[in-house]
This record gives sequence, C-alpha cells and structure tokens, in this order.
Amino acid sequence: MSHPQHRLLLRLLALLFVIVGCLVSSTRATCNVCNAVNSLTCYSSTQMQACNASATPTGPPITCPTGYVCVSGSSGVLCDPEDSTGSQADCQECNKCDSTQTFACTETGTFALCLGTDTVQDSMGSCADGYVCNINDTQICGLAASGVAPTCSYADDTTTSTTSTTATTATTPSTSSAATYCAAVQSQGKYAVGNDAYTSCRQYIECSLVNGKWIGQKYTCPGALYFSSTAGLCVSAMPSTCSTSVSSTTTTTAAPTTSNPEAYCKAMQSEGYYPVGTDASTTCHQYIYCFLLSGTWNGQMYTCPGNLYYNSASKICASALPSTCSATVASLTLNGVVLD
Repeated sequence: MSHPQHRLLLRLLALLFVIVGCLVSSTRATCNVCNAVNSLTCYSSTQMQACNASATPTGPPITCPTGYVCVSGSSGVLCDPEDSTGSQADCQECNKCDSTQTFACTETGTFALCLGTDTVQDSMGSCADGYVCNINDTQICGLAASGVAPTCSYADDTTTSTTSTTATTATTPSTSSAATYCAAVQSQGKYAVGNDAYTSCRQYIECSLVNGKWIGQKYTCPGALYFSSTAGLCVSAMPSTCSTSVSSTTTTTAAPTTSNPEAYCKAMQSEGYYPVGTDASTTCHQYIYCFLLSGTWNGQMYTCPGNLYYNSASKICASALPSTCSATVASLTLNGVVLD
C-alpha cells in the first residue's frame, strides 16, 4: 500500500471513531426515553424501567447489580459493567449546562440559569404544570403528554417527597409586579404592598379574573391615606403593620428585587449584565448592569431598543425570544431574587 493510501485509510478510521464516539455519547446521555429494541428505558444511571405499548415508561424501576450501570444502545437497554470513570452510563446530563449555555435541568421539572458559562448558577426555575425540563428543548420545558422526556432522572427529584412541607412554608409572592402577584395568589380582592409607612403602606394591589386570566393593578391611596388590608380600603390611621423605621434603613435592608437595581446587584455580588424577568411583553426586553463603585454595589436598568429581547446567555439584545421567556416556564429566581 502506498503512503498516500495509507494516510487516507488512517484519516477514514479516525473519522469513523469520531462518528461512533459522537453516536455513543448522544445515546448514552438519554434518560427516560424508551428503546424500541427491548421496550426498556434507563430510569437512572443504575436503574431501568419497562415501557408500555405506547412507548411510555411504566412500572417500578429495576436496579442493576452492584458494579453495573444502565446503558441504552443498539442492543437495547442493558446493565453493563461500569468502567473506571462511569462515563458510559445514561442519565448524566442533569445539572449540566445546555449547548447554548442558557440553562441546565436540575430535576425533572426544574432548571437553573447558566448565564453564558458552563457553570450552573445560584438559580431556580420551574416548568409549568404538565411540562418537564429537557436539555435539548428550545423552550427549556416540553409537554410530557406530547412525548417530551425529562433530562433528569425521577430518582433524583426532591419535590415529590417534600410537596406537603413546601406547600405550608411557601414564601409570599413578590409585590413588585402586580400581574405576577395576582397570578400567584389567584384570588380576587385588594392586597397590601408593603410595610413602609412612607411608601408601600400607602399602596395596594387589586386582583381580578378577566376571561380566565388573573389581572393585577397597583394603586396608591390619595393624599396621606394608608391602605388597610383589614378594611380593604384607604384609611387615615396608619395600620399597625406599617413601620416608620423601614425607609431609614433602605440602603442596607432594601428587598433585592429587579425593580430595585441597587439591591438586586447587591444580591448578585458580581459585575456584569443580568436578566430582569420572564414576561415576554415587558421585563424580557430589560436587563440590569451591576458594578462596584467605592465599595458599594450599584445597578442600572436598561431596555433593549425596538422589539429586541435581552439574552442572558449571549448577554446582548437579540430578535429571538429567549427560552426563559417561554410560556412553558412558570417561575425563575437568580441568587434569591424573583425574576418576574
């Protein structure tokens, strides 16, 4: 064999190894997807599960023997001996940033932001009811009933066992956005905004249901009146829940919300550009720039020009609606700050 032919053969073999490696990598990342060969799926990296005739995982998970991992491939779903690194096991894409460095699935129905890096941030997002997080879904969350499989294993979920506890300890929704607040409380009426005697104690949010959608509007009481949540109206006497000391400490205790850029940036503790919210019509067009000046965190809010949206991964204003602004996303926080 001549030297040129030998070199060509080596190149073809190298290309073949790359292609096979890519195919194996993509297959082994699969989780909760039924394999047509033997109607099984990997439930976790060490468990498999049977699928019904509709290719839907059903029945109890079956654990592989010690030293074996679940692998889905051309021979079906099998328990194979674990290699030294465990890299051949399925269900290993949980808590890994997607290819666009926008998000990472953290559980079957939750995700976190990556902000243009390979590192999962201190963030918590949840999918809408009936949706699951899939690392390859352009909308972050896909409809399970339509066959979208979650990237993470159900075995790693913590929400199923803590539902009863979290329901009783759920935090009060933020009043920074009237629409988001009303969508959270889902009850018609008037609600107090805050406890600052000079500002938020004079405000209230009125929630109403219009054509099946919760609508919220924030109002300010006239003159020197305060809003009384007990009476449900503006009154002259300051309610006992209001405090005159709140305003004097706002520079150090202001709630970290996106409507308060300084407090927001204090929560971020890092210079850079950050997203404001998930509302496609308003906050998805905005972003906040955080910077440290004379030892104090400062923030400035900006709005993208025209119909552009802020993309948290590329950190620029773009024409495409970010996946974080999809209707499939129910809620999102970053460093403890609610992104409305």
